[in-house]
Amino acid sequence: MTASRKTLVFVLVLLTAVTLACSTASIPGLDQGPQATVTPVGDYLTLEIPAFTGSLAPGESVGGARLEYLGKSPDGGYRVTIDGQEVVKRSGDSLIWSGVIGPGVLATMNLRVTTSLLGELPVAGSVKLNILFPEVLELTAVPQLPDARHFSNIVINYSVPAGQTIPGTTLVYDGLTQQAGIDVAQISNGDRQTYHAVGDSLVWAGKLRDNVYLRYNLRIISFNENSVQVGGLAEIWIEK
Repeated sequence: MTASRKTLVFVLVLLTAVTLACSTASIPGLDQGPQATVTPVGDYLTLEIPAFTGSLAPGESVGGARLEYLGKSPDGGYRVTIDGQEVVKRSGDSLIWSGVIGPGVLATMNLRVTTSLLGELPVAGSVKLNILFPEVLELTAVPQLPDARHFSNIVINYSVPAGQTIPGTTLVYDGLTQQAGIDVAQISNGDRQTYHAVGDSLVWAGKLRDNVYLRYNLRIISFNENSVQVGGLAEIWIEK
């Protein structure tokens, strides 16, 4: 493990231990579908939202961050608290925060106040999520999680070597094969195998931790005997 990976893992563990008690309870009555083998994907999985937007009413925060909008200031600015410290922000000003938003989940938010959206306090920018020690389990569908923190428009672009798993899934690229004389990408999921041409969809849902659920909506961009390129969007639900 490199020094940078060790540092990030240490920060994630420390923040999680100090800020939240990790819950290991399962959701009663959840149909988990095929019980795929739990697949470790490393110390952490990073997901990025390059174009996050939101609009806050007084008393609301951004995605579980300690970044709360209090209301307008007398001079027309926006009163916000960042980690409990009140400041006044104006259109174009930065809103930067990093911390734990759920057990085992660290968020880094690099936002700015904008006037391009309707609402009391419109914000836009980038969000990075690091999921600590994910263990991937496939589900037939993501359960209803009305109280979970939800992030969408996560941009995915992975180049996956043959024999390796698409990060955050149980899908393995088994290499190039042929059907009716046409080259196709062979994807396995446990004992199931599917075959995909360039442009075909690849949808997957599952959980990364007991409190973290993920859904991919991908496409096969390109492939050869050595690797497959997949891209698309994902969304994630994070329980407190």
